[in-house]
Amino acid sequence: MENEACIQKRYGVISFTSFIIGIICFFTVFITPIRLANIGGMTGGYITLFLTIAGIVLSVIGILKKTEKKMISIISLVFSSSFLIFWVIIITLLLTGEIEWPRRSN
Repeated sequence: MENEACIQKRYGVISFTSFIIGIICFFTVFITPIRLANIGGMTGGYITLFLTIAGIVLSVIGILKKTEKKMISIISLVFSSSFLIFWVIIITLLLTGEIEWPRRSN
């Protein structure tokens, strides 16, 4: 025990990259002027889905690394999951009747 090297934890490139991707993911899902997801175009949906997957993977890698501090990775995991959180909110609102089901027009 005494001869084990003390590993100093710090924030690394993975933490900051996942945090930046998480912030971009959050903005593209919830901020209306720059919303890419759920506006009817497939390209925006694919970009948001790719950012979500990349952010979640990098966040999990940052959380699992032993030399990495974990706070930024945990925050970026929440931000990167914003696309999934958005759909959970929408489905919950639909099932509780707070918003109406979309109707088809002829």
